[in-house]
Amino acid sequence: MHFEEAYSKLLLAAFDQAGQDGQPAKILICTTPRTAGHSYCRVLRHFGLGLPTEYFQWQFALPLMRRWTGHDAIDVPALGQAAASYGRQLLAKRSVNGVFAAKLFAGNLDFARRSIGEDDTGSFYVFLSRRNKVEQTVSLLSMLHTGQPFDGGETLPGIPKLKIISQRAVIDTVRHIADCETVWRNYFSTIDATRVATVAYEDFVASPYENARATMRSWFPAHDLEKPAASEASGRYQNDAAMKTIIGRQFGGLIRELWRDMPSPTDRPLSAP
Repeated sequence: MHFEEAYSKLLLAAFDQAGQDGQPAKILICTTPRTAGHSYCRVLRHFGLGLPTEYFQWQFALPLMRRWTGHDAIDVPALGQAAASYGRQLLAKRSVNGVFAAKLFAGNLDFARRSIGEDDTGSFYVFLSRRNKVEQTVSLLSMLHTGQPFDGGETLPGIPKLKIISQRAVIDTVRHIADCETVWRNYFSTIDATRVATVAYEDFVASPYENARATMRSWFPAHDLEKPAASEASGRYQNDAAMKTIIGRQFGGLIRELWRDMPSPTDRPLSAP
């Protein structure tokens, strides 16, 4: 996964689709940071299930809305006011094979609901969670420090860079991940459980195409999901491996203690980073 595919390529007019008849099904990939959400999007695109990316982050929504309306002066507040109009454009121009898909962080949920509507029987949710919260925390701290989300050296636009990794920063990072998971778990408690799939990051990265295929087959049995896996396999990013090692050595003990004290559920005991 590279920056160009994740943050620039899918903004192009070449990816706009002709309007489709009827309301598309919706797949929302609900994530917390560093849970392979971009890789999951890539697999769904490979299967022809929408053109998922982070449509509800302003870095995507603003340039798309400006291009689709021809109004270059649209800003973030104006985008929020035009959420329903943006959603209509999304569903019309970014649905493939009767499916619209998008990646969501917890902070995007309200804007997404105002854009494409509240939950309905045609909405399906993949909740990406990471069993090893210590590794997740270390990975997020490293990404915020380097500003580089992927291998390749590109920095992440619109995200403030963490200049110093302090104890306060560690505590805030753990709390952020835990709070986001709580938002998702509370939201899913209101949704029909047959339309929610909880997917562990560790299981997905071990076999991304088979893992996603197993989930999607239950929701879209008539869709052809037997396309061979793409040549690029999912896996851990190596661009910040040294930084992760440093963070783990310095703060691993604190991170483990913080997660032990968190009331949110975990699937198994935490291991060292």
